[in-house]
Parts: sequence; structure tokens; C-alpha cells
Amino acid sequence: MIETNQLEARSLVLSFPGKTLLNAPSLIIESGMITSLQGRNGTGKSTLLRCLAGLHAPTSGEVFLNGRSISKMTVLERSHFIGALWTERVRLPGFNVRDLVFMGTYNTHRYAETNASQLVNECIALLGISDLADSPLDRLSDGELQKAMIARALAQQPSFLILDEPTTFLDYVAKEELMKTLLHICDSRGVGILFTSHDLDIIGKYAHRKLELKDAAIAQID
Repeated sequence: MIETNQLEARSLVLSFPGKTLLNAPSLIIESGMITSLQGRNGTGKSTLLRCLAGLHAPTSGEVFLNGRSISKMTVLERSHFIGALWTERVRLPGFNVRDLVFMGTYNTHRYAETNASQLVNECIALLGISDLADSPLDRLSDGELQKAMIARALAQQPSFLILDEPTTFLDYVAKEELMKTLLHICDSRGVGILFTSHDLDIIGKYAHRKLELKDAAIAQID
């Protein structure tokens, strides 16, 4: 049986001097579902994702994982629950796909190296990039690199994947391939996926639950 997990924000306020980005009484993200977050540029979508990942402190309110405040967790503890992908492209010189994905296993150091290597191979295969395992990062297409970075996040064995505009800069075919892969991860492993996007077609086809950040509030879209 796949374990059910919950990422919850309570009374969350995100603001900068002179501007409130978000004032949300409650927000719950469930595992085993793909949740989309849309909104105009500058509304605070990326800031909200970083807050939910524990990388940005809210102005007020708290974020909880299965009822426990993430502010009480170490970075290592959070990494067992949350894997994240941001819009920055990481092309480390001298690193190949296998090296990148292996970085995601740092929180599984309690396992033998052979088991970590097996986990890396499984994640690479799940993203459909086994033939690229030994390819240098600077020779990958944007779509291939996105898959490699998601494989790295998945190697953390998280309950949630938080993805900031994962389909940006991808062509239509690459977008479809990536989203089908994410849907498979969600269905087969029970991982909760929260992603931001401006692509209404992708949102409509793949999101089980659709949210919009507008006027400092989050609304669910039917």
C-alpha cells in the first residue's frame, strides 16, 4: 500500500515591504496527485514554492509535513520528504547524468554504495534516460537536462516533488514526454507533484487539481 502524505500551509502570509504576495488561511497538497499552480508573473508563485520547500521563511504562518512543522526539521530531514527543481539550468563542467543523479542520494548515506548506485540506475531508467547516463551535462538538450534533474530529485526518495515551471523552454513533444513521465511517477509511486506553469493546455491535460494565485489569494479552478 502506498503511504499517504500531506503538505499543509496554515495561515500563510508572504510579503515584502509594501506588497503582500500571499495571504492564505489554508493550503493542502496531497501525495499521489498532480497539483498545478498558475498565475501571472510577479504574483509570487516561485516564492510560495520555495516556502513550501522550506527554503524561504514566511512572513507569518507555518508549513507542516504530516502535521510536523518543517521549520523544526533539518535540511536532511526535509530532503526525505521534498525534492525540488527550480528554473535555473545546472550544467556542472565535468559531470555526467549519473553524477548528477547520484547527488540526490546524499540523504541515503545509510545505505551501502551499491544500493545507492542501484537507486541511481532506477531513477535514471524511470525518467527514460538510461542511454544518457554517461553523457556530460553540457551536451544534453533542455528536455534531457530537465529529466536528469528530476531524476536527481527523485533519488532523494521524496514524498513530494516541487517543480517550478518544469516545461519552460521545452518544445511540445518534450513537454508531453515530461508530463507523461511525471504522471507515471505520481501513479506508480504515490508521489505528490506540485508544479507551476503558464501552459493551460498542459495544466488541463495533466493536473488532477488546479490552483491559481491571484490578488494574494489561492483559488481552486474547476
